[in-house]
Amino acid sequence: MVSDFENRRISPIFVIVLTVFIDITGYGIIIPLLPFYAEQFQAGPTALGILIASFALMQFFFAPIIGKVSDQKGRKIIILFSLIISFIGFSLFAFANSYFILLLSRIVAGLATERAVAQAYVADITDKKNRTKEMGKIGAALGAGFIVGPALGGLLSTYGFSFAGYAAMTLTAINILLVFILLPEPKKEKQTVTENLGYLKGLRESLGQPLLGPTFAILFIVALAFSTIPVLVPLLSAQYFSFGSLELSYIFIYIGLIQIIMQGFLINRLSKKFGEEKLIIFGSILMSIGIILMPIFQNIPLFFFANSLLAASYGLVNTAVPSLISKKTDTNKQGSTLGVSGSITSIASIPGPLIFGAIYDITGEFVPFLISSFILFVAFIIGIKFYIKNKSKTK
Repeated sequence: MVSDFENRRISPIFVIVLTVFIDITGYGIIIPLLPFYAEQFQAGPTALGILIASFALMQFFFAPIIGKVSDQKGRKIIILFSLIISFIGFSLFAFANSYFILLLSRIVAGLATERAVAQAYVADITDKKNRTKEMGKIGAALGAGFIVGPALGGLLSTYGFSFAGYAAMTLTAINILLVFILLPEPKKEKQTVTENLGYLKGLRESLGQPLLGPTFAILFIVALAFSTIPVLVPLLSAQYFSFGSLELSYIFIYIGLIQIIMQGFLINRLSKKFGEEKLIIFGSILMSIGIILMPIFQNIPLFFFANSLLAASYGLVNTAVPSLISKKTDTNKQGSTLGVSGSITSIASIPGPLIFGAIYDITGEFVPFLISSFILFVAFIIGIKFYIKNKSKTK
């Protein structure tokens, strides 16, 4: 199975990574523009919150469903379907003439959940030895897209928000052609038909598994903590160092570059040496340390050092978790289980910015970082307990 794909002139891994990069670039083009676009339609903070939360809510409900359908119908067709949905969402964004249409564009975009399917595709065509390395490439593509996309969005927005939407539409159209022409359907071994569980029952089954339950709990905590960074880091950097939008863009580009280096180049060596379980544990405690360091020292080099710890450790966890899940999941459930992980990441990203932003306003800069660091320490403890328990069972 694997050798057939390795012998192709254009590697399917290259195509799937390029697909993810182009898709996230299109997504990154419009995300920074949403607050300003919504302002044109007199949308206040609550309406903006609904706009952002709607996408994550749709991802929460549909990621496991789309993943499960890809297990049954094939990866390529579902990736194409998701990209077509993305194209429709970007089209609504480009032609929005009211807040309702703008909200509809985010709801439609939330239906497109090809990241989990892309991860399942990689799991289909790689062996366990090389899986973390290839999963890391998807993570690096995500990081690169989040660097290139906002940069393009800022540049294109000078010609109008619709122009940025047209650019995202064009990239998605190119992506559809790329997948249709160059991406083969992976040849999976014939699997027995599994019970067709409902959405909530299937979600409960995944969360209740001895291995996946603790892993998903750690993923939720890490995603929740990381989702606060776009709120807390700008507030802190403006308060401590008087950073403006330009300096903030440098910070997030720097975070993206660190993640690319970790997920694209270092993760394979680290996973072979330590294993995914240890990387998840190590990543959790490093994130905890990086976050708590930020408000302690009003020093720019130390601030960037803390961001380095944060970005590198998140890259560790964000790659090790799907790799571990795919290795411990039956091949006929890869899409649905990885879809659950995407669903958890989406739902975790909703309350973080709202809650921790409010805490910052009420208590000042230290408390929200302390709370975030503490919950990451809880993830570290969960990982340690799970690792010890798992090791005792294998003896």
